[in-house]
Amino acid sequence: MEEENKTLVTEFVLTGLTDLLGLQVPLFLVFLVIYLTTMVGNLGLIFLIWKDPHLHTPMYLFLGSLAFADAFSSSSVTPKMMLVNFLDNAAMISLAECITQFYFFAFSSTIEYFLLVVMAYDHYVVCVTPCFIQW
Repeated sequence: MEEENKTLVTEFVLTGLTDLLGLQVPLFLVFLVIYLTTMVGNLGLIFLIWKDPHLHTPMYLFLGSLAFADAFSSSSVTPKMMLVNFLDNAAMISLAECITQFYFFAFSSTIEYFLLVVMAYDHYVVCVTPCFIQW
């Protein structure tokens, strides 16, 4: 039996947008503001839908679920990939962290796509059904 040359990969190097030290702090601040704006908008929408009884309709249920999936998707990638990467000189991610991060991102993205499909179908049913009833 032949022995094969095998290498076990346990860590990955995260390459950033730039290696220039002067741009890392401004880019960190830009991505932090974008992330915080996304989180405040999504969580604010969820809170408003939860708080106001007039918004307890299927359309707003779908919008709240979509906002939650978007917040979950943003939180699964942005902190490690962008924010920590800009501040840490040795930007490494272990194989387990990479797989876990990919799993949560893929799961939340899939939920978003299914919600968009259900929302599109709901809109189609609402718009097309009255046309057939009038005939």
